[in-house]
Amino acid sequence: MRPHANPIPYGCQNNFLDDTPYIVSRLCYTYYILGLIMILIITGNGKGKTTSAIGTAIRGLGWGKKVSIVFFDKGGSHYGEQAIFDLLKTPISVHRFGQQRFDEKKQTFRFKNEPGDFEEGKKAMTKAHDLLFENHDLIICDEIINCMNSGLVKENEVRRLVDSCPKETHLLLTGRNAPPWLIEKADLVSEIQEVKHYYKKVKKAIKGIDY
Repeated sequence: MRPHANPIPYGCQNNFLDDTPYIVSRLCYTYYILGLIMILIITGNGKGKTTSAIGTAIRGLGWGKKVSIVFFDKGGSHYGEQAIFDLLKTPISVHRFGQQRFDEKKQTFRFKNEPGDFEEGKKAMTKAHDLLFENHDLIICDEIINCMNSGLVKENEVRRLVDSCPKETHLLLTGRNAPPWLIEKADLVSEIQEVKHYYKKVKKAIKGIDY
């Protein structure tokens, strides 16, 4: 965990009063000293990585945090969560990159990478690096690990992103098959495992559940 250079965090100011329970005061003091600014990884072959990341974004927003999401390789307008992002009074900064892969009418998905996919990957990585200098509390790079594993973005660029993350910013990365070096650098790694999935029977993505 990296040192924290900011003032006493929001929500902890009142916990330094004399009548505050000791354990609460000590927890906030630990936050103040250590910062608890972390690299977070959500990986695994199960469904729910993006869903978990979006939930984290909403939670942060609820506490007045500055939050941004970069969606890697998720082009198109068929994502239900986007409608909620657009309605938020205090917006989450959303940056979506990628060519469309999913055909909602035909229920087909394009797996093969095309030249435009690589170009979109570069744009997404550039945006993620740029956000590091905009004083965010939380930056989410959704599916960046998948893009790294498939070659849409370069591993050295992901390494540089992680190493360059300011001590004032939480960085959350999602995607299957997080490599050992990334797991080693992270402060938290959650692995979502598939135990059972309806798609193996119905072969259909469900609106409102899958997208």
